[in-house]
Amino acid sequence: MPSDPISTRSKPDQAQRLLDLFAGAQDYHGTYNHLEVVSPKAGVKVEIKSSARTVKTGPTVELWRRHLAGVYPLGVSPHRSDDMCIWGAIDVDDYIAPSLLSDLNAIIERDKLPVTICRSKSGGAHLLLFATDPVPASQMQDFLRATAACLGLPPKTEVFPKQRSLSQLPPDDDGHKWPSWLNMPYFGGDQTDRFAVKRGGLAMTAEEFLYTAESRKVAPGQIAAPLPTRQSKPSETAPTVSEFDEWFAAKLLKLADAPRKDADNSLFRLAIDLGRWANAVNVDLDAGELKARAAWHQRGKSDADFDQCWRYNLNKGMRLGNPPRLVNGRVLPVVTNLSEFTIVPVEWLWPGRIAVGKLSIVAGHPGLGKSQLTMYIAAKVTTGGAWPFDEGVAKLGRVLVLSAEDDPADTILPRMLAAGGDPASVTVLEAVRAKEGDRTFDLSTDIDALDRELDDGDYVLVIVDPISAYLGNTGRMDSNSNTHVRGVLEPLKRLAEAHRVAIVCVTHLIKAGGREAIGSVNGSVAFVAAARTVLIVSKEIEEVEDEDGRKEKFETGRRLVAVAKNNIGPDSADQTMVYEVATREICQGIVAPYVHWAEKKQMTADEAIGYRNDTKPGPKTAKKDRAAALLRRMLRDGPVAMTELVRFAEAEGIGRDTLDNAKNQIGVKSNKTPGKNGAWLWYLPGRQEELPI
Repeated sequence: MPSDPISTRSKPDQAQRLLDLFAGAQDYHGTYNHLEVVSPKAGVKVEIKSSARTVKTGPTVELWRRHLAGVYPLGVSPHRSDDMCIWGAIDVDDYIAPSLLSDLNAIIERDKLPVTICRSKSGGAHLLLFATDPVPASQMQDFLRATAACLGLPPKTEVFPKQRSLSQLPPDDDGHKWPSWLNMPYFGGDQTDRFAVKRGGLAMTAEEFLYTAESRKVAPGQIAAPLPTRQSKPSETAPTVSEFDEWFAAKLLKLADAPRKDADNSLFRLAIDLGRWANAVNVDLDAGELKARAAWHQRGKSDADFDQCWRYNLNKGMRLGNPPRLVNGRVLPVVTNLSEFTIVPVEWLWPGRIAVGKLSIVAGHPGLGKSQLTMYIAAKVTTGGAWPFDEGVAKLGRVLVLSAEDDPADTILPRMLAAGGDPASVTVLEAVRAKEGDRTFDLSTDIDALDRELDDGDYVLVIVDPISAYLGNTGRMDSNSNTHVRGVLEPLKRLAEAHRVAIVCVTHLIKAGGREAIGSVNGSVAFVAAARTVLIVSKEIEEVEDEDGRKEKFETGRRLVAVAKNNIGPDSADQTMVYEVATREICQGIVAPYVHWAEKKQMTADEAIGYRNDTKPGPKTAKKDRAAALLRRMLRDGPVAMTELVRFAEAEGIGRDTLDNAKNQIGVKSNKTPGKNGAWLWYLPGRQEELPI
């Protein structure tokens, strides 16, 4: 093998620093034939056992140099001959998607856990911990297991060192003991696919990794201290058998009453969650299976279908660990073969406009009656009333309202009564109760509280008005940040699906005009991306011609509701509706507004907000300007994958050529992440917060 790659692709100082950082067993190392290893992919473990071997010489700077050059894979054991360790690792074997690695890194940063994530050869992860001075292997092992538990990893996740003491290992024929070794990161230097992960799931260079690992070293006293005492999280009450019995009884009723089309999904969710409960309390799994089978039979379903689903998902739940209510901020890959799902149609709350189990947005300028519209929707749900223009009947159920701007007594209740709804079927979430007292509900931290409330009631609809008021109380939340908004909305979307509720979020439109409806929703583009349907509320403006032939525009006083986005149903111009905000007396001396529907109107959402392509210099220029604005918005917080940018552009009618032209116009740069299958990332150089959007 020529020596040129070694001298050109690695630096001696990096090799020495890595040798010092991973200072473990001094009398042996591990290696294998890397030419036989296939690229990692989901669901397939990369095996090296056929060529893996232990070499009875310790790691050296030269071996690290060859490792960085990609010509000799190096494995090191953290376990020294004196039963001490200066580093350790949590080994996640299963393939982890890049988005989950990013989420896992966010939790590590949030909870200030002193570990660094590295991709492994299998596409999984090694969570590496480094100490300033050696600690007993048993202490390192205990600390790593506690860290894995904090991250929600399964109880049987491997940690290195694997042994608490060398006395646990049998000697070989020569009397030597060889603790297990771990494959090292940066095989191939900066061209590796075994890179450390930084914010956003992006790859660190070898130099960045060394700096990060060296700066995160912890003192032996921190490793010896119990991990929970160093966390600021409040502890939760341990689950009890009575809590399980109450939960299981409710879930059996839901399974027995589930619509036939949803019975399969209800069963596999029940099996998974039962398995998770079995990790926390003494559950009679045989009795649980009999009860679940009986509820399954009530749906007219067969034993064969039950058997196919039950055992697989029960075991999956037992691997996942804690019961659903006890999982807080956990990041675990939960995968299901597509063939295990049952095809079901979209379940509509309001056909073509608001779907059950999905996130919807109602957007409009202040004072147009958005809250009256949501109260109208809530009223129909509480009574199972008919939708206007013969669009079907509302699904009957309870409504949960989060309203930061309207008082329940003098505004929400009168509007509900004026709309003909049943106030007894509406619950208002006014606050959450914490140790420090009552405070405003926060979607970024209190999603478990919302989960618990939805679990206890027969809710069909949740209204969040406005969504911006519930994005976070810490001051760190930026509603214009795609990353921040996605981090809040993704759990909310999962909640909607799990509880089969429609979640309607109210927001504003941007003040500046001249944009398409889909691009006029205030805040990050992530709001529109997360929603399956987006309804735009706007003023109705008519154009008339006077006696001299001059055209004038005037407001009619009526409101338009147009569909700006619908990923799961029709969004054509004939979906636009017109309403007036009328009033009626609900009791003596108290008058409240309500929605009075007038007609349907042939009009697109763009037309409803006054956007016209012909007001621009030309369609090509308009699209290029919109493409530039899209890139500035999405790249404001840092690099974004090119594939994601193209997808959002296509959703706004912007082609790839136009996007590339806009990229060159505003100076967007691109880089490819390391590895054979690295992704192209686009970014705007300079200080992102100073760029216009």
